[in-house]
Amino acid sequence: MSMVREQQIKYMSGAKSNESVETMLVDLKKDMALNFSIEKGYTEGYPNMEKQFKMDYCIVFHSFDDTKWLIKSASSVRSDRIYGHEFFAQNIRIIDEHTKKIEKIFVVVPDSITSKETNEAKRYSDKINSETYKSFLSDIITMSRLRDLIIEKCMAEVSQGVRSNIIGKDAELRAVQLLEDKKNWLLWNDFESHKHEAKSDTFPWFRAIMTGIGAQPGVDGNISSDPIDSIEANDDIPKLDGGGFPKTDVSFTVSFHNRDKQTYNITIKKTSRGRVTVHEGDVDDLITALRLNSDYKLSSALHAFQKYGSEKHLRESNEAYHVDTLYSELPKHNRELVEFALFGLHSWRINHPSQLANCVLFKIDPNMDCFWLRDEYVSYYLNAFQTKGQFNTPFQWTYPSKKRGSSFQLKGFTNI
Repeated sequence: MSMVREQQIKYMSGAKSNESVETMLVDLKKDMALNFSIEKGYTEGYPNMEKQFKMDYCIVFHSFDDTKWLIKSASSVRSDRIYGHEFFAQNIRIIDEHTKKIEKIFVVVPDSITSKETNEAKRYSDKINSETYKSFLSDIITMSRLRDLIIEKCMAEVSQGVRSNIIGKDAELRAVQLLEDKKNWLLWNDFESHKHEAKSDTFPWFRAIMTGIGAQPGVDGNISSDPIDSIEANDDIPKLDGGGFPKTDVSFTVSFHNRDKQTYNITIKKTSRGRVTVHEGDVDDLITALRLNSDYKLSSALHAFQKYGSEKHLRESNEAYHVDTLYSELPKHNRELVEFALFGLHSWRINHPSQLANCVLFKIDPNMDCFWLRDEYVSYYLNAFQTKGQFNTPFQWTYPSKKRGSSFQLKGFTNI
């Protein structure tokens, strides 16, 4: 490859990375209506001198006294370039010494960089965050990490319940977007040919999902043996019989070039906590799902639990004998219990195929454990958490706020 052509490719790669950061910021502001503004082409200089110190973007957080984050977009991490960014960051911080408005300065790279580039970015990030290196940068992060940090910043003073609902809905929208993003299709089909032009902040998630459903990615830049023609995704899942939301958050159909279409229904968990609510409702739904006779002693024990709302209150009642039944009989149904609570299997309320989840996505980090098919995850979950819950089940049992006596709640464990 000629030197001129190589320079053209590098320029295009950098321009596409910069463009992707801008698109992500604009879409984030629009989709979530967060209270920040974006200044493109930030420049700073010493008094009465040229504004020679530059960053690509300035994010101003209006709910936090107009605190600023500066962003330098990069298509890869190279020591000579980073030292230049350090020089600019150092002088910008010196100039800002009096106003103290600049809170963070990030170098941001696409999530779709190569594994070698990812390792180099991590190496320099570790260096920045070590106690033996003086850096004027806050960190080197990916576009998706920047997006998450902006959301966290904007919602720092929002209540936990409201925050969870907003972030949960955003995770669903993001899943639809990443599945339908043609840049991800191109990178999956032939990473080496498209890596300079198709910059993505979601490709690691896309790759984890496609690999998780059994498709074969290209290895070390090779072309995938399961190329994708198209993907259709949506988060408009119909409600269950009697109302209520199904376990499925996003349904998608993928058309591979060399095999039949496949449809998958994802339940998404967006949390950094080790324990989350996975199901709540009337205990009769659970009794039906476990196929228990109405006069069966476990049915009576489950009704008693819902009535009192907790193991402690049940033990203190005149129906305390039901506790022994829960401990002895519930574990016999643990697999069906997990299938019902996490994926909606066995529920009589299912009235549409899209409502029945058959895979789970943990929207925290795109790693080996972030995506599972249903049967694989049920087996994993039982093995990992069988003894960590109540009544010899892999769940904590309680009741939703203000609904003791009319509903029960299961809290499950995450693989965080």
